[in-house]
Amino acid sequence: MTMGAIRDLKALTEYAREQVETADVLLAAHEAAELGLCRCGRPHPCDERRQGVERRDYYAQIVGDAS
Repeated sequence: MTMGAIRDLKALTEYAREQVETADVLLAAHEAAELGLCRCGRPHPCDERRQGVERRDYYAQIVGDAS
């Protein structure tokens, strides 16, 4: 592996880690509330929650974080 490839891999891993953290914040804001609603007031899971789950799952694979 070349130095450039190693740098690129480190950059990708760091970016993926940031995306997981961002998704975690989004998911916390869009948790289930009472009466089957999301905390944002829409039916749970709302579109933002679904997208947050997809984002987290995708980038968690890159960093090896399955939590």
